[in-house]
Amino acid sequence: MKATTLQQKLIDGRVQVIDVRSGTEWRAGHITGAKHLPLDELEGGQIPASGPPGCVTVLVCQSGARAAKAQLLLKERGIEADVLEGGMNAWVSAGLAQEQEEGRRGISLMRQVQLIIGGINLMSLVLGLCHSSWWLAIPIFTSMGLLVAGISGTCGLALLLARMPWNR
Repeated sequence: MKATTLQQKLIDGRVQVIDVRSGTEWRAGHITGAKHLPLDELEGGQIPASGPPGCVTVLVCQSGARAAKAQLLLKERGIEADVLEGGMNAWVSAGLAQEQEEGRRGISLMRQVQLIIGGINLMSLVLGLCHSSWWLAIPIFTSMGLLVAGISGTCGLALLLARMPWNR
């Protein structure tokens, strides 16, 4: 479902929006009226409450990949749901309103991934230049991980970080 279509359904009251992003991402900005149910809770077996009769359920994440995964999980449980195409990125690009939680927002998952990978690569390169060339295997490994994440649309480090207590 496109962002503008979802906006119209929200105005008409014919939609239930479920945001499957981490707590940090949710607090940074979400669609007004959305319910927060992180993907790891869905994977753990939690089922979202159904909306009113005739209501469409739409799943939202940052770009659409996690929402698509959540859609498959719900389909296995007999629950039909749609996915917001392009996720919150598309929602924000369309200039549609979002709500933010007050208080500590933290650092987004993607920034956390960038900080960790950047720090590991920098440290490994310095150690590789100063001590042993074997340290250069680490940036090769992390670069391959980033390539896999880019190709698949799923970042293992981001999924791991989403489960950390500071991202709840």
